[in-house]
Amino acid sequence: MRKILLSLFVCASVFSFAQTVKSKLLKLKYTTPEGWTASEFGGLKHWDESGNAMCRCSGIAFSKPHKNGKFNVVVYAVPNGGLDSAKREFVESLHFVNVEKVEKTTNKGFSFEKRRSNFYDVKTKTNSYNCIRYISKPTEGHSYIIYVWQENMDLLNSTSERELTEMVNGIEPL
Repeated sequence: MRKILLSLFVCASVFSFAQTVKSKLLKLKYTTPEGWTASEFGGLKHWDESGNAMCRCSGIAFSKPHKNGKFNVVVYAVPNGGLDSAKREFVESLHFVNVEKVEKTTNKGFSFEKRRSNFYDVKTKTNSYNCIRYISKPTEGHSYIIYVWQENMDLLNSTSERELTEMVNGIEPL
């Protein structure tokens, strides 16, 4: 009995730590830090083929529960010439409010254009969560748009932003 319980504990411990997943379809490799879950969505052959309620496109939704509001990171795969597509400016009914101020940043595999703003909920017609949008520089004819936010109406604080950035840093090109 003791050996069975020990085996179950070891198995649970292994699966609770970060996992690295290679997505050939999205041409990404991502490592989910502890507590994060990932769910891929979209077409099996083409990034604009289908999708889900978030976007009629392909991508990955990451989330992590938090006592002050769930953390979310959504990655949209963008084919060549698709950066101006209006559908990737939304996450479900949340529309990214564009701003002029741009920061440049990098992680292991990407260079990003980073903009801090908020979402506007088109259903309720109100401002919504503060968020950050990253747009990767094109690599091999495609790009990625990444939205990060916490489901909390307060401004993103440095601790929340650090956790969200940790998830973004776990995303690399294949």
